[in-house]
Amino acid sequence: MEKKMITVSQAIAKLLEQMGTEFVYGLNGHGNWGLLDALVYDTKISCIGARMEDQAVELADGYWRYKRGGPLPIVTTSVGPGNANIMPAVATAFYESIAMLVLVGVGATHWFDRGGIEEAYRQGPEDFSGAIRPMCKRSVMATRPDTCIDMFLRAYKTALTGRPGPVVMAIPFDIQHALIPEDSLPDPRPYMRVRRPGPDPEGVTVAVELLKSAERPLVVFGSGIANSGAHQALLDFAEATGTPVVATSAGKAAFPETHRLSAGTVGRAGTLHGNHLARRSDLIIGVGTHFTDIDSGGWTLFDIPGNAKLIHIDIDENELGRAYPTEVALNSDARLALEALTKEAKASGVAEKAAWTAELGRERIAFNEAVKPLRTSNISPLHYARVCEDVSQVVEERCPDAILTFDTGHMLSFGPGFLRASSRNIYHSSFMHRMGWSASAAIGASMASGGKPAIALLGDGAFIMRATVMLTAVEQKLPVIAIVFDNKSLQIEREAMLKIYGRESLCDYRKKDEEELWGPDFVKMAEGMGCVGVRVDKAEDFKQAFETALASGQPTVISVATEIETPQYRSAWYPYPKNWNETWTPGPVTGPEAAKGFVMPTFEKNES
Repeated sequence: MEKKMITVSQAIAKLLEQMGTEFVYGLNGHGNWGLLDALVYDTKISCIGARMEDQAVELADGYWRYKRGGPLPIVTTSVGPGNANIMPAVATAFYESIAMLVLVGVGATHWFDRGGIEEAYRQGPEDFSGAIRPMCKRSVMATRPDTCIDMFLRAYKTALTGRPGPVVMAIPFDIQHALIPEDSLPDPRPYMRVRRPGPDPEGVTVAVELLKSAERPLVVFGSGIANSGAHQALLDFAEATGTPVVATSAGKAAFPETHRLSAGTVGRAGTLHGNHLARRSDLIIGVGTHFTDIDSGGWTLFDIPGNAKLIHIDIDENELGRAYPTEVALNSDARLALEALTKEAKASGVAEKAAWTAELGRERIAFNEAVKPLRTSNISPLHYARVCEDVSQVVEERCPDAILTFDTGHMLSFGPGFLRASSRNIYHSSFMHRMGWSASAAIGASMASGGKPAIALLGDGAFIMRATVMLTAVEQKLPVIAIVFDNKSLQIEREAMLKIYGRESLCDYRKKDEEELWGPDFVKMAEGMGCVGVRVDKAEDFKQAFETALASGQPTVISVATEIETPQYRSAWYPYPKNWNETWTPGPVTGPEAAKGFVMPTFEKNES
């Protein structure tokens, strides 16, 4: 009997459907026609057409952050500039541990190295795989139809295994259409099963001995908690040992922020009590974080190895000890390590240090009192902190499990400390800080959730870069709200340049030969894309506008007139080196620089 033959594209589509794939995000280009045809017409997978290739990757990014597990989101793009457009978005996914499989189409192997249309040929035959390799977890290209399926399944498993990340697989056009026997397809389920590595038992014992003798222990955690599904394990460890817990911007919302042991967030824009504990702690337990400059105040908050020791837990051995020397380094999945530490700590009689947790309580009260004027500010144009406070209140009251994404730029100064997490569904692009990421990620996360409301908070500069992704929210009829802080400037860059240089460069937007700042009409832009557009100029009007948008279930853009001159919140100013010939070492800032952290704005000139 003659074997039934199917194309490689049909085989991949069939396997992805068997694996439970919910969404494929992509853009049509002549190099991925075979894949698209099979995915759209031979499966029941939802295939979402983005308006730009990097948006497709960011939609998948948001999907993963909500799900944090298989089946993977899939992206498909095509040749030349189409594939090149994904590079910054894939790099974001790579450095922020976001798993996905990106299937990129390239030209037919028949024409390799002839310099045909959009071939990356100058350094070797069709070498897009080589170009993107430093920006992803793995990059491969299929070279034969009879090995393509095995390569595809290995690529899928690589994305899921260990530290998650994006894997890019290039499939030439002729291989997409090559015929293979249908009965040769393997069972794909083994490629979805992942067993995570556990901690070294001796290392756990030593770590608990350090914890038992410490007077001021502190857990600092990042995205490793969410990727591991270690939320309960972290809570159990904190409660069993009485250890305070502080999140990086990447880890925000993985630990209940209303818990008595929560110190909020840490870093340049962390809570004041979070940074206070970071400076005072004598034992840091870092879980799933590598202590970036954002999270450590330019490596000035933690006094490691001076007055504090470090227990470092990470699934990626390359991150252990990257920023600070470790006393104990545990190459382990976060959940397994925390469960082992909790068990050992209970057996060893580790007890809460009451003076330390009382200190946390006092500092938390002091922080809330210090920032109350920001949260309740009535200035118009509006203050970021007031908008974040109103958003937090409405979400808590009306839809506590709504999705919140906050962008880079000036939102990075307020998202960590001022957006309260009423659920785990709050996300931030915490390493690459790609402008406008939050709008795409909010849409992808809403899809992953089955259509929950999603709110993206971003600046006008970021929204201008990524605004067209709202077309996808309109087409998919998703309740996504973009809150755009309209100050007609790159405010965080402006603030820092004025502080360092006394003047700004290319931060303010204005027309040639005019002094007044200028920007587009975001309400008209929104309406032109099919969204509801709303303008808010007064603080007292924002909350009602946001409540209305949330209740409508319609894709909405709220343009908020935002203050630009008032000093803004910053809990840790860290020094930029001006003389690169001077020796630099990490460590706490002392003397006059230490007093420059928190800046309390004054509002007299702008009160309405």
